[in-house]
Amino acid sequence: MMFAADAGSERATSIEDYQVTCTEFINDISRDYKDWVDRYQLGGEETARRKGVIDNIVKTTNEWINRFGNTIKKVDIIMNDGVNKMAENTAGYPFRFDMFVLGKSRYTMCPVGEVRVNVKAAPKAGRLVRIGNYQKDQLMLLNSSSPVAVSLSKESTKGADILDDYIILDAKVCQRGDVISLTVIVEEVESDYVAESRGHSILVLLT
Repeated sequence: MMFAADAGSERATSIEDYQVTCTEFINDISRDYKDWVDRYQLGGEETARRKGVIDNIVKTTNEWINRFGNTIKKVDIIMNDGVNKMAENTAGYPFRFDMFVLGKSRYTMCPVGEVRVNVKAAPKAGRLVRIGNYQKDQLMLLNSSSPVAVSLSKESTKGADILDDYIILDAKVCQRGDVISLTVIVEEVESDYVAESRGHSILVLLT
Protein backbone atom coordinates (compact mmCIF):
# COMPACT_ATOMS: atom_id res chain seq x y z
CA MET A 1 0.00 0.00 0.00
CA MET A 2 1.32 3.43 -0.93
CA PHE A 3 1.24 6.26 1.61
CA ALA A 4 1.42 9.92 0.73
CA ALA A 5 4.83 11.39 1.53
CA ASP A 6 3.42 14.55 3.10
CA ALA A 7 0.20 16.38 3.90
CA GLY A 8 0.37 18.31 0.63
CA SER A 9 0.25 15.20 -1.51
CA GLU A 10 -2.54 13.79 0.68
CA ARG A 11 -4.55 16.92 -0.04
CA ALA A 12 -3.75 16.64 -3.74
CA THR A 13 -5.12 13.10 -3.81
CA SER A 14 -8.34 14.21 -2.11
CA ILE A 15 -8.66 17.15 -4.52
CA GLU A 16 -8.23 14.79 -7.47
CA ASP A 17 -10.96 12.53 -6.05
CA TYR A 18 -13.21 15.54 -5.56
CA GLN A 19 -12.55 16.72 -9.11
CA VAL A 20 -13.62 13.29 -10.41
CA THR A 21 -16.76 13.31 -8.23
CA CYS A 22 -17.76 16.79 -9.42
CA THR A 23 -17.07 16.20 -13.12
CA GLU A 24 -19.22 13.05 -12.90
CA PHE A 25 -21.95 15.11 -11.23
CA ILE A 26 -21.80 17.67 -14.06
CA ASN A 27 -22.09 14.85 -16.63
CA ASP A 28 -25.05 13.32 -14.78
CA ILE A 29 -27.03 16.51 -14.20
CA SER A 30 -26.59 17.56 -17.84
CA ARG A 31 -28.78 14.61 -18.82
CA ASP A 32 -31.58 15.99 -16.63
CA TYR A 33 -31.33 19.39 -18.30
CA LYS A 34 -31.36 17.84 -21.77
CA ASP A 35 -34.49 15.90 -20.75
CA TRP A 36 -36.09 19.24 -19.81
CA VAL A 37 -35.18 20.63 -23.24
CA ASP A 38 -37.06 17.69 -24.81
CA ARG A 39 -40.11 18.42 -22.65
CA TYR A 40 -40.29 21.98 -23.97
CA GLN A 41 -41.01 20.57 -27.47
CA LEU A 42 -39.15 23.41 -29.16
CA GLY A 43 -38.73 21.78 -32.56
CA GLY A 44 -35.74 19.85 -33.85
CA GLU A 45 -33.38 22.72 -34.62
CA GLU A 46 -33.79 24.65 -31.37
CA THR A 47 -33.75 21.43 -29.30
CA ALA A 48 -30.46 20.39 -30.92
CA ARG A 49 -29.00 23.88 -30.42
CA ARG A 50 -29.80 24.01 -26.68
CA LYS A 51 -28.52 20.48 -26.13
CA GLY A 52 -25.33 21.42 -27.97
CA VAL A 53 -24.86 24.43 -25.68
CA ILE A 54 -25.35 22.18 -22.63
CA ASP A 55 -22.75 19.73 -23.97
CA ASN A 56 -20.27 22.59 -24.42
CA ILE A 57 -20.94 23.77 -20.85
CA VAL A 58 -20.21 20.24 -19.57
CA LYS A 59 -16.96 20.08 -21.56
CA THR A 60 -15.71 23.52 -20.53
CA THR A 61 -16.82 23.30 -16.89
CA ASN A 62 -15.06 19.96 -16.45
CA GLU A 63 -11.92 21.29 -18.14
CA TRP A 64 -11.92 24.24 -15.71
CA ILE A 65 -12.51 21.94 -12.72
CA ASN A 66 -9.48 19.85 -13.70
CA ARG A 67 -7.21 22.74 -14.72
CA PHE A 68 -8.04 25.43 -12.17
CA GLY A 69 -9.93 23.69 -9.33
CA ASN A 70 -6.94 23.15 -7.04
CA THR A 71 -8.99 23.68 -3.85
CA ILE A 72 -12.37 22.29 -2.85
CA LYS A 73 -13.80 25.83 -2.76
CA LYS A 74 -12.65 26.54 -6.34
CA VAL A 75 -14.06 23.22 -7.57
CA ASP A 76 -17.40 24.05 -5.91
CA ILE A 77 -17.53 27.52 -7.50
CA ILE A 78 -16.75 26.18 -10.99
CA MET A 79 -19.18 23.27 -10.62
CA ASN A 80 -22.08 25.43 -9.37
CA ASP A 81 -21.41 27.99 -12.09
CA GLY A 82 -21.69 25.19 -14.67
CA VAL A 83 -25.00 24.03 -13.21
CA ASN A 84 -26.31 27.62 -13.35
CA LYS A 85 -25.22 27.92 -16.99
CA MET A 86 -27.01 24.67 -17.89
CA ALA A 87 -30.23 25.87 -16.23
CA GLU A 88 -30.01 29.25 -17.98
CA ASN A 89 -29.51 27.73 -21.42
CA THR A 90 -32.20 25.08 -20.85
CA ALA A 91 -34.67 27.93 -20.28
CA GLY A 92 -33.27 29.93 -23.20
CA TYR A 93 -33.31 33.69 -23.73
CA PRO A 94 -36.46 35.40 -25.06
CA PHE A 95 -34.50 38.68 -25.35
CA ARG A 96 -30.86 39.49 -26.06
CA PHE A 97 -28.70 39.23 -22.93
CA ASP A 98 -24.91 38.85 -22.72
CA MET A 99 -22.14 39.53 -20.24
CA PHE A 100 -18.49 40.05 -21.13
CA VAL A 101 -15.13 40.41 -19.41
CA LEU A 102 -12.45 41.76 -21.75
CA GLY A 103 -14.67 40.82 -24.70
CA LYS A 104 -15.14 37.18 -23.65
CA SER A 105 -18.39 35.65 -22.37
CA ARG A 106 -19.31 32.78 -20.02
CA TYR A 107 -15.72 31.55 -19.29
CA THR A 108 -13.30 34.45 -19.00
CA MET A 109 -9.88 35.49 -17.71
CA CYS A 110 -8.77 38.81 -16.25
CA PRO A 111 -5.71 40.15 -14.41
CA VAL A 112 -5.96 40.52 -10.62
CA GLY A 113 -7.40 43.91 -9.68
CA GLU A 114 -10.58 45.49 -11.00
CA VAL A 115 -12.78 43.21 -13.10
CA ARG A 116 -15.21 45.10 -15.34
CA VAL A 117 -18.22 42.96 -16.29
CA ASN A 118 -20.07 44.46 -19.26
CA VAL A 119 -23.79 43.63 -19.09
CA LYS A 120 -25.63 44.04 -22.39
CA ALA A 121 -29.34 43.45 -22.96
CA ALA A 122 -31.93 44.52 -25.51
CA PRO A 123 -35.68 43.98 -25.06
CA LYS A 124 -38.37 43.27 -27.61
CA ALA A 125 -40.18 46.27 -29.09
CA GLY A 126 -42.29 48.20 -26.60
CA ARG A 127 -40.44 46.87 -23.55
CA LEU A 128 -37.61 48.05 -21.30
CA VAL A 129 -34.75 46.12 -19.66
CA ARG A 130 -33.11 46.46 -16.26
CA ILE A 131 -30.99 44.50 -13.80
CA GLY A 132 -33.31 42.80 -11.31
CA ASN A 133 -32.76 41.07 -7.99
CA TYR A 134 -31.38 37.53 -7.94
CA GLN A 135 -33.50 36.93 -4.84
CA LYS A 136 -35.78 39.17 -2.81
CA ASP A 137 -33.01 40.74 -0.72
CA GLN A 138 -30.05 39.85 -2.94
CA LEU A 139 -29.15 41.85 -6.04
CA MET A 140 -26.88 39.24 -7.61
CA LEU A 141 -25.20 35.91 -6.89
CA LEU A 142 -21.45 36.24 -6.33
CA ASN A 143 -19.19 33.35 -5.36
CA SER A 144 -15.43 33.74 -5.19
CA SER A 145 -12.46 31.88 -3.74
CA SER A 146 -11.18 35.13 -2.14
CA PRO A 147 -13.07 38.22 -0.93
CA VAL A 148 -14.51 40.37 -3.74
CA ALA A 149 -16.54 43.59 -3.49
CA VAL A 150 -19.15 44.45 -6.12
CA SER A 151 -20.58 47.77 -7.30
CA LEU A 152 -22.84 48.94 -10.11
CA SER A 153 -24.68 52.04 -11.24
CA LYS A 154 -28.17 52.50 -9.80
CA GLU A 155 -29.22 53.51 -13.33
CA SER A 156 -28.86 49.92 -14.52
CA THR A 157 -31.63 48.81 -12.13
CA LYS A 158 -34.06 51.24 -13.82
CA GLY A 159 -35.81 50.37 -17.07
CA ALA A 160 -34.08 51.44 -20.29
CA ASP A 161 -34.41 50.85 -24.03
CA ILE A 162 -30.94 49.29 -24.07
CA LEU A 163 -28.86 48.02 -21.15
CA ASP A 164 -25.12 48.48 -21.68
CA ASP A 165 -23.45 48.98 -18.32
CA TYR A 166 -20.63 47.69 -16.14
CA ILE A 167 -20.62 45.77 -12.88
CA ILE A 168 -17.30 46.37 -11.15
CA LEU A 169 -15.73 43.55 -9.16
CA ASP A 170 -13.00 44.75 -6.80
CA ALA A 171 -10.67 41.75 -6.75
CA LYS A 172 -7.54 43.59 -5.58
CA VAL A 173 -7.06 41.34 -2.54
CA CYS A 174 -7.35 38.20 -4.67
CA GLN A 175 -4.45 36.24 -6.08
CA ARG A 176 -3.67 34.71 -9.45
CA GLY A 177 -5.64 31.48 -9.84
CA ASP A 178 -8.64 32.69 -7.83
CA VAL A 179 -12.03 32.15 -9.47
CA ILE A 180 -15.17 34.30 -9.38
CA SER A 181 -18.66 33.32 -10.51
CA LEU A 182 -21.23 36.07 -11.00
CA THR A 183 -24.91 35.53 -11.84
CA VAL A 184 -26.97 38.54 -12.89
CA ILE A 185 -30.73 38.69 -13.48
CA VAL A 186 -32.09 40.93 -16.22
CA GLU A 187 -35.79 41.71 -16.41
CA GLU A 188 -37.78 42.66 -19.49
CA VAL A 189 -40.44 45.13 -18.35
CA GLU A 190 -43.73 46.16 -19.98
CA SER A 191 -46.13 48.67 -18.40
CA ASP A 192 -44.39 48.40 -15.00
CA TYR A 193 -44.66 44.62 -14.75
CA VAL A 194 -41.94 42.05 -15.40
CA ALA A 195 -42.78 40.24 -18.64
CA GLU A 196 -39.64 38.06 -18.73
CA SER A 197 -36.71 37.45 -16.40
CA ARG A 198 -33.49 35.55 -17.12
CA GLY A 199 -30.17 34.88 -15.43
CA HIS A 200 -26.69 34.89 -16.93
CA SER A 201 -23.62 33.43 -15.20
CA ILE A 202 -20.05 34.37 -15.99
CA LEU A 203 -16.92 32.68 -14.61
CA VAL A 204 -13.68 34.64 -14.20
CA LEU A 205 -10.20 33.20 -13.67
CA LEU A 206 -7.81 35.78 -12.25
CA THR A 207 -4.44 35.75 -13.99
